[in-house]
Amino acid sequence: MFNLKYDQKRIRKYHYFLLLSLIQKHKNISRTQLAKITKMSNTTVGKIINELIDDELILEIGNTVGDAGRRAKLLTINSKGAYIIAVEIDLEYTNIALVALNGTILSSLQINLNANQNPNTVMDIIIKNIKLLMTKFQPEIKEKILAIGIGLPGLITWPKGEVLVVPQFHWKDVKVKSYIEARLDYIVYIDTDVRTALLAESLFGNMTQYDNSACIYVGSGVGGAVMMNGEILRGHHNMLGEIGHITIDPDGALCDCGRLGCLQTFFCSSDLEKKAQMPINEIFQAYDREELWAKRLIEQARKYLALTIANISCIYNPEAVLLTGPMIWKYPQLSDGIENLAQTYAWSALKTSYKIVKPSETRNNGIIGASAIVLNEFLRFTNDDINNFDF
Repeated sequence: MFNLKYDQKRIRKYHYFLLLSLIQKHKNISRTQLAKITKMSNTTVGKIINELIDDELILEIGNTVGDAGRRAKLLTINSKGAYIIAVEIDLEYTNIALVALNGTILSSLQINLNANQNPNTVMDIIIKNIKLLMTKFQPEIKEKILAIGIGLPGLITWPKGEVLVVPQFHWKDVKVKSYIEARLDYIVYIDTDVRTALLAESLFGNMTQYDNSACIYVGSGVGGAVMMNGEILRGHHNMLGEIGHITIDPDGALCDCGRLGCLQTFFCSSDLEKKAQMPINEIFQAYDREELWAKRLIEQARKYLALTIANISCIYNPEAVLLTGPMIWKYPQLSDGIENLAQTYAWSALKTSYKIVKPSETRNNGIIGASAIVLNEFLRFTNDDINNFDF
């Protein structure tokens, strides 16, 4: 068996990754189906599949009826074939986990770590705990670790992995990727929690069938992400999707960014708390009791969330819009029935052009998302070609 971490030259061969990507996309697929999709010969497909099996990246499972009634072996990703260290950094806690190629969390730990302190101190604690988690792994697992994926809020350069600013943490100009790579013998990929959420659902969750999609992430702020033809759109400086800071009302409420009337001031948790002068859970409790002030506040929030969905459909014309983030997971009152409300604001030509999708996983969403950064980079060499095939 080869070493995934060091033998990159061999495993990045075009057809090798093409077939691996197709197997990941379809979950269960036969050699004959792969040959038909790629227009490669059965012999070539067979040889590459044998390599993938020998490298323990895929497995043969079960049978399906093939051409002329023949039984064909189905192929699937081997959950024990390779692993990813995933790190989710939030304001008051950090999660670290070992994640398999199929998105299964095999081992994890949570650190009660306040990120609002010196970033080097935070990273040193994270590095220490990654090493602690790895003491639980056998050597054969350690050699199969592809890389470390990190998700956190804020503005982050790609692919350099430098944090330009994280307002919640009071971080500015922090070289997270290079700092951690210098202390751990693994490549590090780092991206925003919004993009990782969309990647997680696209690879493992409820968005696997959509190659053109958008994500609206609602938490203490509001963020967005977009995927076209299976690829994440990043824009200049990796800042595409910062919808929370679109100006809606130039005479509106003061945003954390220092400007007035940003979109997120209408429905993110921190701004709802400022308006009500109480914790967000108490606001929704009052809403459930049908207290008039709370109903007005939440109904206004719902209206602006619906407007955001309608506007996103005009800008990007996605097949699906993923609604995710703590405000969506914890408080379904905000988004239940939002489809009908969004349609009242949608351009008539686009009213039925997209679906609204909720996340499949919430408890481990951040960790799965952090691992998805790595898996997406591991497979992305052939994504453009995969999306050109007629499935």
